[in-house]
Amino acid sequence: MVDFTVMIRVLVIIPYKELEEGFLKAIDACECEGVEFTLAHFYGTNPGDIDPASKYDIVVARGMTYYAMRMRYPSLHIIALDTSANGLMEALDRVLSEYGRDVRVGCIVPEATIADENVIRRLSGFDVSIHEAKNEKAMSAIADELIGRGYDVLVGGGYLRAFCEMRGIRFSGIGLEDSAILRAVKEAIAAARIMESERLRAGFYRTIMEELPFSILAVDRNMVVLSSNAAADSFFSRPLLCTSVSSLFPEGLIEETIEKNVEMESVQRLMDQDVIISQRPISSIIGGAAIISIQTIAHFSAIGKGRRGRDSSGLAARYTFSDILTDDISMRMLIAKAIRYAQSDCNVLITGETGTGKELMVQSMHNASRRKDGPFVAINCASISPDLLESELFGYVEGAFTGAMKGGKAGLFELAHGGTIFLDEIGELPVSLQAKLLRVLQEEEVRRVGGSDVIPVDVRVMCATNQDIPALVEKGLFRSDLYYRINLLTINMPPLRKRPGDISQLFLRFIEQFASEMSLSVPTVGDDALSLLRSYGWPGNIRELRNVAQRILILNGSRHIDADAVIAVDVPGRKEDASGSGADGRRKLRNVDTRTLYDEFSRSGKTLAEFAAMVGISRTTLWRRFKDISE
Repeated sequence: MVDFTVMIRVLVIIPYKELEEGFLKAIDACECEGVEFTLAHFYGTNPGDIDPASKYDIVVARGMTYYAMRMRYPSLHIIALDTSANGLMEALDRVLSEYGRDVRVGCIVPEATIADENVIRRLSGFDVSIHEAKNEKAMSAIADELIGRGYDVLVGGGYLRAFCEMRGIRFSGIGLEDSAILRAVKEAIAAARIMESERLRAGFYRTIMEELPFSILAVDRNMVVLSSNAAADSFFSRPLLCTSVSSLFPEGLIEETIEKNVEMESVQRLMDQDVIISQRPISSIIGGAAIISIQTIAHFSAIGKGRRGRDSSGLAARYTFSDILTDDISMRMLIAKAIRYAQSDCNVLITGETGTGKELMVQSMHNASRRKDGPFVAINCASISPDLLESELFGYVEGAFTGAMKGGKAGLFELAHGGTIFLDEIGELPVSLQAKLLRVLQEEEVRRVGGSDVIPVDVRVMCATNQDIPALVEKGLFRSDLYYRINLLTINMPPLRKRPGDISQLFLRFIEQFASEMSLSVPTVGDDALSLLRSYGWPGNIRELRNVAQRILILNGSRHIDADAVIAVDVPGRKEDASGSGADGRRKLRNVDTRTLYDEFSRSGKTLAEFAAMVGISRTTLWRRFKDISE
């Protein structure tokens, strides 16, 4: 159990022993639970062996000691024991009693404004001169000056008392009224209560941070770590306090949050792990600051890999978020959103062009959800005839129609009980079935075709489509109430042409995968081939790139893939520049003489690598052909 007990320690500095009884009496009269008072006796500006900054939270001091403490320990809470006009009048009254009225009185205090000199003269009947001194040197100088000017008695605090005793000078001390002592003690207790509350709150928040299973960092506007929990220090294998953020997060995305006050999440690769990073600005801090959390997603991958091949029914998701290859920041932010969605049971609609990886995202979300150990059932609504689709989804009873199995058959919703059902191409679902699907989503129960019994089902529904569902709703081809039911959470998968930086690594992964499947050596891939692949629009997206990689590997006879190997598969629809269109245009440029080819290169404004990719000649070959001309 965490102990949140807080003890606030108060140091009271008294200039002479006679005040000790008054302070003890005031402390006893107050409620001091959780506050520990210590009394120390010294005067002037030298505290001796006492180190308030390391031992105490609050200091109560008077006169020169108060000002010295305030300068020496600016972060310490220091309360002043006030020197009052009443205290000065009491000191003058003692002078009258001891020395009579025919003496001149010099008064040296830390604040000359405690009383008006003329008023004090009029009330006391003394020739009084009031002076201000905040340290021993100034006080000694003023005292010597007053004595030189014929003043008979000096009035002041603890240090002046010692000074006068050493010189044999008459002295009267300015005491402290009981009310001033009580006021100072109460002020110290009030400050202690505020400090106690703040420390309890800070300790509570700190405990929460340390108990969290993921990393938390606070970053200031200068991109320096202000605070971090133990999980964060462990993740980076070092203490993070005062560490530059740029050394921890090479992507440089934290600046967006600090400088532009932008909240964002993304999946990144840190410390050889896939992590989801959440960045949230703290707008209440002037100049900007941010809270950063880091959660590893390695366990999501482990879940999926552990389940592959074990489910004999085939109702299992094969992919996890670690199977999604991307360096694109917008895609990584999308994955972070999907990971958040995976923690919910709400319905999800994933939109995007054909081949963008919608099912990969759905399976990853299932394997990252609490339903990961339940079945994953997928159906393509466009691949089954409308007459059979209803019985596939909801099942049927024996004798429901000609050819029905004896004993009936459970539908896909029943099979998905406790797990996830994925309705691919939901836009192709016949209008006649949309109302029935809506009822299942609303009532969480199904009725088999030909049956009367209702069967409760606990299923999370994820849908995908490459169609514009709102446009279908406008045309009356899709029910609006069903649309609003399935798109509570939405993800729009970007086409491959909008993440060109991913084309190279996806192609290389596919080549490696297919080479392994066909027991071939993995060929090297030239920059000219990758440049050519990146220049293509890929209307079929990742699926098309995958198919092209497989064709290239099959058709290419060498252990190296260059631009010629890419051209050989003759991808339909590849756009070219004015030099020619399609593979024919490339071959035309390749076959011209070197001078003509060089002139074309000079006019194109492209780099040698770009031009080599355009004409389908390796950059090295092109450089050799141009070398003689350029020389």
